[in-house]
Amino acid sequence: MNEDGFRLRSICYICKKEFVVFEGTAAYDRVKRNAKGMHCCEECKFMIELEARVQFGRRLLTGKD
Repeated sequence: MNEDGFRLRSICYICKKEFVVFEGTAAYDRVKRNAKGMHCCEECKFMIELEARVQFGRRLLTGKD
């Protein structure tokens, strides 16, 4: 990450911790366009994606929709 460039701070709506996003990332663009929106940190984003993959795998294994 480029720590010499611009950075923005936001609050994660899941864990309520403050996190920093750096210029040039997709998260920076989202925070810059909608500063008061609901944003999540990388750790929470990873947990959401992991849970989605697990649920998708369960649906594939059980055959239920």
